[in-house]
Amino acid sequence: MNKQEIETLVLLRKKLIDEFTSLRDYKNNKNAIMKEIECAKILHYAIIELDKSLLGNVEFKPAK
Repeated sequence: MNKQEIETLVLLRKKLIDEFTSLRDYKNNKNAIMKEIECAKILHYAIIELDKSLLGNVEFKPAK
């Protein structure tokens, strides 16, 4: 893994931690609701960044 790939993964990790810590009351409120679009944006960002890091090292096959 080169330095740029490691930096990308570190930034992705930081982004996910920041998003997680910004969640309000997730431990105490068992009825907490998050808009699906908010969750989708976070996951989309993570998938895109992971794909960039994995490009050229793995080959994805379509899901069955």
